Amino acid sequence: MGVAEDLKNDLPVAMTMAAFVGAAWYICVELNVRLWFSYLRKRGLYFWACFVGTQGVLTQPLLIVLADFGQIKNPYVAFTFIYLSWWMLVIPQSVVLYSRLHLIVSNPKHNRYVLYMIIFTTIFVSLPTVGLGVAAQASRIPHILSANLIWDRVQVTIFFLQETIISILYIVETRRVLLNRSILGQDDTTVRTVMRHLIYTNILVVFLDCSLLAMSYSPYFYVQAAFKPCVYGVKLRVEFSILNRLVSTLRGSLAHLKTVSSGHTPTLSGWNLRGKSTQETLPILAVGHCSLAFQPPPSPLTKVRSWSAKRLG
Repeated sequence: MGVAEDLKNDLPVAMTMAAFVGAAWYICVELNVRLWFSYLRKRGLYFWACFVGTQGVLTQPLLIVLADFGQIKNPYVAFTFIYLSWWMLVIPQSVVLYSRLHLIVSNPKHNRYVLYMIIFTTIFVSLPTVGLGVAAQASRIPHILSANLIWDRVQVTIFFLQETIISILYIVETRRVLLNRSILGQDDTTVRTVMRHLIYTNILVVFLDCSLLAMSYSPYFYVQAAFKPCVYGVKLRVEFSILNRLVSTLRGSLAHLKTVSSGHTPTLSGWNLRGKSTQETLPILAVGHCSLAFQPPPSPLTKVRSWSAKRLG
């Protein structure tokens, strides 16, 4: 491959790539350490999506560097592993967001639609990308290369739209929760702070996706190859932080509700902390005033928190 000579003759591009690769690897090591020490039980959709995503952040730039400098001689082997690492990089990103979406979105239909969207793009977008990419890059046939270039931009746009839709759903639903005082209570500042940070994080994710989309349409191919793992690593890192804080905060809030409602069944709008159904008429806690009132119809508080209680249990 003549890539090594091109990079040696273009020092600014080589240094830029090295910076992005170094940042991606640092994030990968940190995330793996946090992941394995934070979760005693190595199971669940969220854990494995994060784990596979971090391996994609690690292996994608490594394989590209090895292929560019001719350390992997067979082009079919090289590009097969490169595109498989691309799959590990891209697909788990949306799965990570989906796996915690039920904590905010109380309508299960919306969650199912997001799941169907992820399944569709995984089968009908990512798999053709891997197959066409390996065939084009390894064979170097001009018309296949042209088709792959067009498809590559199409798939980048599709995954950009998918992740943007999920992020916007987080933003809209979180804002709805924040605007409804009956959901959080006037004094529940910790939950409000985490909810605001969740909004800011998803706004940042949208901007990062925009930068990735712009880079994909630029002529800087070598920089793009190192920039993408770095961006996905940053997104995984910020999402890992805020989503774990969201889970911890909701668990703490539900535990507080259980404590202050002593003398009554420790439930929250038809669901106890283990997610099992209870009686239809239950006490509803007014969090802002730490008082209990019996109200037959469930308020928005009961819908949001009962859903969280069910899934967190």
